[in-house]
Amino acid sequence: MEDITKNLTLSEVDKKVLAALKPPVLLYYLLLAGFAFVAAIGLATWVYQVRTGMGVTGLNHPVGWATYIANFVFWVGIAHSGTLISAIFFLVRAKFRDAVSRSAEAMTLIAIMIAGLFPLIHLGRVWVFYYILPYPSERQIWPNFKSALVWDVLAVFTYFVVSLIFFFVGLIPDAAAERDKLEQEHGKNYWRTKIFRRISLGWSGALSQWRHYNRAYLYFAALATPLVISVHSIVSWDFATSLLPGWHSTLFAPYFVAGAIHSGLAMVILIMIPLRRLFNLEEIITPWHIEMVAKTMIVTTLVMAYSYTIEPFMAAYSKNLFEWQFSVWRRTGWLSWSYYMMLPFNAIFPLSFIFKKVRTNYMLMAAISVLVVVGMWLERFFIVVGSTAHDFLPHAWDSYTPTWVEFTITAASFCLFFFLFLLFSKNLPVVPITDFKSQIDEKRKTFDEKCAQPVKIKKALSFMPGYKFVFSEPNEMLKAVKAFCQAGYNRIEVFSPTKIEQLEKIVKVPFSPVKIWALFGAIFGFLFGLGLAIGASQLDDLIVGGKPPVALIPYWIVAFEGGVLFGALFNLAGLIIHGRLFRTSTMHGYDKRFSKDKYGLVVQYSIKDSEEVKNISESFRYEEMESITG
Repeated sequence: MEDITKNLTLSEVDKKVLAALKPPVLLYYLLLAGFAFVAAIGLATWVYQVRTGMGVTGLNHPVGWATYIANFVFWVGIAHSGTLISAIFFLVRAKFRDAVSRSAEAMTLIAIMIAGLFPLIHLGRVWVFYYILPYPSERQIWPNFKSALVWDVLAVFTYFVVSLIFFFVGLIPDAAAERDKLEQEHGKNYWRTKIFRRISLGWSGALSQWRHYNRAYLYFAALATPLVISVHSIVSWDFATSLLPGWHSTLFAPYFVAGAIHSGLAMVILIMIPLRRLFNLEEIITPWHIEMVAKTMIVTTLVMAYSYTIEPFMAAYSKNLFEWQFSVWRRTGWLSWSYYMMLPFNAIFPLSFIFKKVRTNYMLMAAISVLVVVGMWLERFFIVVGSTAHDFLPHAWDSYTPTWVEFTITAASFCLFFFLFLLFSKNLPVVPITDFKSQIDEKRKTFDEKCAQPVKIKKALSFMPGYKFVFSEPNEMLKAVKAFCQAGYNRIEVFSPTKIEQLEKIVKVPFSPVKIWALFGAIFGFLFGLGLAIGASQLDDLIVGGKPPVALIPYWIVAFEGGVLFGALFNLAGLIIHGRLFRTSTMHGYDKRFSKDKYGLVVQYSIKDSEEVKNISESFRYEEMESITG
C-alpha cells in the first residue's frame, strides 16, 4: 500500500482541505450559472408538462414506464457508491476511503434527492403523491404493504435519512476545525463562523466525546451496510415481482446492486479527477486513491459481464417460450441499439482498468467512466422500456420514442446534480479531515504501555481547579495520561484532533451506552414497521395479489426498513445526549489548537495535590502548562 501521508503534517492537512472553502474563482461561478440555467429550463419544462398533461411525453399503451422511471433507477444506483465507500470500506478498514468518502457521501445525498423527484415527475398529478404514504385519513385508505412500490418508498426514504445522518455525523469534527479557523481569522460574529458553530454542535475533540463518537460511527456504518444490498434489491423488485418477460427474474437483485455500485464508482472517478486539480488537493487525493476506486470497478465489471452472459443462457435453459422470444428480440428488435451499446460500455471497456497504465492515465479513466455512466443509463432505459413494449401478445407490442420534454428533464437532472455538488464543494470540506489526519497519527501513536493499576476515568468538572497541558506529539500526551493514571488521578479530560482509541488500552474508559440506544431503536423500529403493516392490512381485511391480509414474508421488508431507520435515529440521539452535543459552546479547558494539530490534557485535583501534579509533570514533555480554575 502506498504511504500517502509521509510528507504531510496535521496542520498541512487542515490548511490544504480548508483552503478549498475560500471564495471561488470566476470559472466556478460560470460553471454554477451554466448548470443552474439548464436546471431552470428543466423546471420550466416540468411545469409545462404539468399544465399540458402527460401527452407531451412519449408514454403510450403499453409503454407506461419509460424514461422517468429509468432515471429514477439510475440515480438511486449512483447513490450507492457513497454508502459502499463510507460504510462497507470503513468496516473493512480500507485506507483509500478516507480521501474520497466525503465527496461520495455528498454524491449519495444529491443523487437520492434527484432520484426522488422522478416518481413525482412520472406521476403527472404530483399533488396526490401523498396517497402512497401510510397515515390516518378520512378516506380510510392505507397503502398496500405487500406492493414492491410501497417497499420502494420506504427503502429510498430510509436510505436518504440514514445517509444524511451518516454524512452529518462524519462532518461534526471537521466543522469544528473550520469553526475554529474562521473564528481566529474573522471573529465570533462572522456569519460563517456562526453557521459552523451550529453544525459542530459544540464539538471539542474530548475523550468524553470521542468514546461515544467512535461507537456511534461504527454502528451507523453497520446499519448502513445492509442498505447497500436492500435498497437496490427492493428497486429491482419493482420489476421482478411482475410477470413480464425480462423482468420476472431472481437475478435482478444482485444484478441491480452490482450495476448501482458500478455506475456510482464511475461517477466518483469522474468527479474526483477534476476536483483534486480545481481545489489543489493533489497531495490529499492522490493517484493511488483513484486507482483503488478503479480496481474496485474491476470487480463490478466482472459481475456485470456475468449478468449479461447468464441472462440469455437462462432464457434458453428455462425453455420458456416467452422468455426466449424476448431474449431474441432484445438483440434483434428496434431497441437492440441500446443493448449493443451497453455491453461494451459496462462490461468490456472498464476491464481495461486491469492494466496499471490505464488506471494511472486520467484522460483514459475519465473517458471510460463517462462510457460507464452512459452505458448504465442505457441499461436502465433498456430494462424499463423493453419489457413493457414487448410482452406476451404480439398485438400489444409497440415502440417508444422519448420526446423533447423527457430529454430536457433528463439533461436538467444531470445539471442539477453537478450544480448541487459544486455548492457542496465550496461550502463544506470535500475530504474528511479527521479521518485523513487519523492515518497520520496512527504511525505517530506508538506508545501503548498500560497503566499498572488503571483507574476508571471520570468526567472533569468545571468547578474544580486543574492544570491544562498542551502537547505537539500524541505519544507525550499518552505518557502523561499513564503517569497521572499511575498516581491515581481520575478526573482528567483529553483533547485530540484525531480519534484516540489508544487511550482505551492505557486507562479504563467508561462504557458507552450508545449501543444500547442503537439496539433499542432497531428493535423498536422493527416492531413498529411490522405492526404498521399488520395493522393497516387488518383495517380492510382484503386478499390482495392472492396473499392473505397478514402476509409476513413481504412485511419483513417493512420491518427491516423500520429497524434500520429507527436504529440510526436512536443511535444519533444517544450520541448527542451522551456526547453532550446539544450546545454550541465548547468544553471547559478547550483550546482552538486542539482541532488542528495539538493535543491537550486537563488534570483536576484537590488543593493539597497541586505540588504532586507539578512533580508528575516532570516525567513527560509538554509545550505549555496552564493553571485553570473552576
